[in-house]
Amino acid sequence: MNANRLLTGWATLLLAAVPAISAPQAGAQETQDASTVTVTGNVVDQTTGEPIPGVVIVVDGLDMSFYTESDGKFTIADVPRGTYTLQLIHKDYQRLDGDLGIDRPGEFFLHMTPFEDPNEGMVTGILGVVQDGVNGRPIPEVVVNVPGAGQVDRTDADGRFALPDLAPGRHEVAFSHLGYRQRSETIEVQPGHATRIQVVLAVDAIALDPIGVTVDRLDRALEDAGFYQRREDGWGYFVDREDIERWNPITVTDALTRFHGVAITSGSGGPFQRRLRLRGRGAGTCTPRVYLDGTMLSGLQTFSVNDIVDPMSVAGIEVYRGVAGIPAQYSGVATSCGVVLIWLRRGG
Repeated sequence: MNANRLLTGWATLLLAAVPAISAPQAGAQETQDASTVTVTGNVVDQTTGEPIPGVVIVVDGLDMSFYTESDGKFTIADVPRGTYTLQLIHKDYQRLDGDLGIDRPGEFFLHMTPFEDPNEGMVTGILGVVQDGVNGRPIPEVVVNVPGAGQVDRTDADGRFALPDLAPGRHEVAFSHLGYRQRSETIEVQPGHATRIQVVLAVDAIALDPIGVTVDRLDRALEDAGFYQRREDGWGYFVDREDIERWNPITVTDALTRFHGVAITSGSGGPFQRRLRLRGRGAGTCTPRVYLDGTMLSGLQTFSVNDIVDPMSVAGIEVYRGVAGIPAQYSGVATSCGVVLIWLRRGG
């Protein structure tokens, strides 16, 4: 299920659910401030209808983060009437987000879709960059054509192109641009992996070096988020799906301890409540700002990121110490300690 369908399905659910909210007992309404509302949500499995405990609920705009109880319920208490953006996160289910309109007390249901294929969301195809053979600069507007598969793409301003979802096997790929010599190469696509290539075009009919080919396992969510581009730029520390499967960490913080400047401390809940810290320029450590799928997490003073995310549900992690290299959309006030970006696997 793709992200657009998820969002559409969510929006339809909320519009249908809000009018159906049942009113609580009169006494409860009388004691509640008329300007605020308390509602109860139920999170259930879309397939079985069973309640899902331990779902992280993030309410954007209210600085709230909490979990569903053993019966799959959660309560949003005493909030002003209005529309709020919710995110639902669980290690065994596809991430769900959308807008919730709250205008009166009551109860509603939200459905989450379980992960089925561990490789869901992985990019299978050809990704690459086309450069000028003389000066090495990227060439935009190069036509990249795979006649046998009926796929065509054009390079962007950075000379990059993507041919996703190609069937495994050999594919003839042609590169053409006015003013350059056309080039065709046979590229092999492996199941469950993306083949990354570097292509050089020449103005004159001269012999060219072979196309450089590497094979990676790339996640579609990370590709869309710019993860791989930032990794090529060389700022920060990066963990991808293959790293996690190779290291097999028990917790998310265990996957980060191998990086210089990352410290893990014990929280107030005891030695098993591991907290993520970064070493600053001085002798001490500080708490970085943490984002999950692009949304800042609040409440990390009372719980650990390990309580929220299972490493097996992670597609990738980015760690930026200090302000250097932090992506512009995540920089700003209170980021002097650094930023950690965690990206979850999604359905394809």
